[in-house]
Amino acid sequence: MRTKFKLMLLLIMFLFTFETFASSQYDWEMVRDEDGIQVYLKEFWADDIKSFKGIIQINSSVDSLLAVIVDIDACTDWVHRCKNPLLLFRKSFSESYHYQVHQLPFPAHNREFIFRSRISRSPQTGEVRIQMEAIPEFCQQNVKACSLIPKSSLVRVEHSHGQYLLEPVAHNITRVTWTHHTNPGGNLPLWLVNQLIKAMPYHTLQGLRKKVFNHKYQKARLVLNAQGAITDLVGIE
Repeated sequence: MRTKFKLMLLLIMFLFTFETFASSQYDWEMVRDEDGIQVYLKEFWADDIKSFKGIIQINSSVDSLLAVIVDIDACTDWVHRCKNPLLLFRKSFSESYHYQVHQLPFPAHNREFIFRSRISRSPQTGEVRIQMEAIPEFCQQNVKACSLIPKSSLVRVEHSHGQYLLEPVAHNITRVTWTHHTNPGGNLPLWLVNQLIKAMPYHTLQGLRKKVFNHKYQKARLVLNAQGAITDLVGIE
């Protein structure tokens, strides 16, 4: 009995040590702190390409910031290197599918994405999450929805996922945290990819802060159901 107890204790200590090591191995590392924006990178356990996290505090409401993010056509105005955005299909307010191209510096070729976006809200805290995941096979089952996508030889990204987290800090003050990981596929040098992901969150959050003060978004208001989930946005001109 004592031997079994010792073995169990050793196993618990090993698991605790391994978990601590694994956690520290993938900690976020700050790589930029400028203009009120912090950018972090960390190793991704299943890929050589790092994940990024960008944080900014913006003097605007969750409602207005969400209005910018769900306005697919506005992507080119604030998302770094976004081009040719298209709304393909809206299943409901909280779930939609859209297309966009990400411009890469010459001589690299641009990449195209089909994203599924899902929106959720915490009734307790009022924070809103916009989760995004690449769905490269979407057009195989939704040919009509994809008819507007221009025919091209661009590499369609297969692995990309992340989220925007909008946290109300005070009246008309919101903390925005954007985390994301993308493997662009194709033959791109790793140093170039990891250099680009340092710039992506910084310039995108900078653009979001500027774009949200457009009069079009400032009167946006969430419509909630009895459970506190978002069913619509109104007041957008």
